[in-house]
Amino acid sequence: MRFDRVLVTIMIFLLVVSLAGISNAAPLEKVRVIITIDRGNFNENSVRTLGGKVLAKGRLFPIVIAELPAPAVEHLKKAKGVVRVEYDAEAQILGKPPGKGKPKRPQPPQEIPWGIERINATNAWSITTGSSGGVIEVAVLDTGIDYDHPDLAQNIAWGVSTLRGKVSTNPRDYKDKNGHGTHVAGSIAALNNDIGVVGVAPNVEIYAIKVLGNGGTGFYSDIILGIEQALLGPDGILDADNDTIVVGDPDDDTAEVISMSLGGSSDVQALHDVIIQAYDYGVVIVAASGNEGSSSPIYPAAYPEVIAVGAMDSNDQVPWWSNRNPEIAAPGVDILSTYPDDTYETLSGTSMATPHVSGVVALIQAAHYNEYGTVISVGTFNDTEPNTVRGILHSTADDKGSSGYDIFYGYGIVRADSAVQVAS
Repeated sequence: MRFDRVLVTIMIFLLVVSLAGISNAAPLEKVRVIITIDRGNFNENSVRTLGGKVLAKGRLFPIVIAELPAPAVEHLKKAKGVVRVEYDAEAQILGKPPGKGKPKRPQPPQEIPWGIERINATNAWSITTGSSGGVIEVAVLDTGIDYDHPDLAQNIAWGVSTLRGKVSTNPRDYKDKNGHGTHVAGSIAALNNDIGVVGVAPNVEIYAIKVLGNGGTGFYSDIILGIEQALLGPDGILDADNDTIVVGDPDDDTAEVISMSLGGSSDVQALHDVIIQAYDYGVVIVAASGNEGSSSPIYPAAYPEVIAVGAMDSNDQVPWWSNRNPEIAAPGVDILSTYPDDTYETLSGTSMATPHVSGVVALIQAAHYNEYGTVISVGTFNDTEPNTVRGILHSTADDKGSSGYDIFYGYGIVRADSAVQVAS
């Protein structure tokens, strides 16, 4: 027993000396990692002892985000209470090109963007515009939002930033200085007024969650924290009334829809774990399939719990860059929507297609809630019966390409009017 203690002491000493030697020779490269932990056994000192720093900790999810010297990662994997250590990965916006806002000028008269018309959203509004007494919320995980945009402000229920692992509700921190997040939010929920544009669900509430920086890129770990914030909502409590129901519950603030017009090439299990948890709560998760022209969606759209959205143009053609094998298609070429500084911009990408589907899901859930006091279960990729959200989307879509599911359109082009009619 005494020999074992001596051996352990020697090993720790050699590790410290090794790291110190590298440090004296040259600055150590720091890497960012996502640590999945056993809460009851993990001690943060494991990170600090190895020369690292804890950046953030999950409240709902058993994760710790940390930076530490690259040589220490393998040692951290062996620390007590560590289930898994993964290198953090990078995600980016999936709109192309980014574009620039136009100078401020008087607000233009409202026009209905072609994408809103194509999915027949206007015909769905006779049933619901997304209004549900504040029960249905869409969390937009993106570059933030122009929170005082006159075509959006009324529908922004809450904003928060998780950049660099810091959770902040200061409006300056979740302000959109890129444009992408504001554009996406407008396609979902721009107001039906006399200016600018109108969104798919012009009365639905938006949670603006900034998970990407002003350059349009960010870390998976910040997306994970953003999903956690979408579940907790403004009150910071998952299940305020302890009834085990958080989605579609008027006593809880959990978002019913999470919309992510972003993605990356890395499959990180920690991200998949939190998506599974949100899906199990009943949250409908929608994500862009990607703009690489590849044979399959990127992450997180590639996960089976997520609705992967592909793009099509005003002629119902799929552009070469829209990744194949989406679950469903939506307008994503030359989409006019809101932009920072109270302006409007036309962008293209699967980023632009995604909010069309997210908005339709919000309409589905609002229509069903208003009629029955409940929301519809998420469902799976293979659903074809209209008894789940995904089944409704699949069975009511405009079937394009080969009959049934095909690699270009998935189940077809989303149809708001038919979907809402079935839901209600």
